[in-house]
Amino acid sequence: MGCGNFPAKCIRLSPVTERSGKQEWIHWRWHRSKFLSQSLVEFARCSLGYSDWAMVFYERQKSRGKNHQAAIRSLAYKWVRIIYRCWKDHEPYDEVKYMSSLAKNGSWIIQEMGKEKLA
Repeated sequence: MGCGNFPAKCIRLSPVTERSGKQEWIHWRWHRSKFLSQSLVEFARCSLGYSDWAMVFYERQKSRGKNHQAAIRSLAYKWVRIIYRCWKDHEPYDEVKYMSSLAKNGSWIIQEMGKEKLA
């Protein structure tokens, strides 16, 4: 495929941080597929109503001080990695399988979901 880290290098969803001296600014990547990145961001936004872990992830990003768009972009990046893995393994996405994988790896998302169910 040509990209060692497909999600990060080929999709180019994450913004660029530039620094010069004491100044720092963040902007979109100029050379990217705008349609693809916009589609992935929209997909991530729509997933909030259908995926419990996605909502937990989004809420954590918001609690860390990220605005709505930055939290959605973070979620979109996570979805890109999931979708890429499904594509690579030739398997459809399975929420139950993904949740069990998170639990097996001790993800903070599962811990947060447990707290919400207790509340």
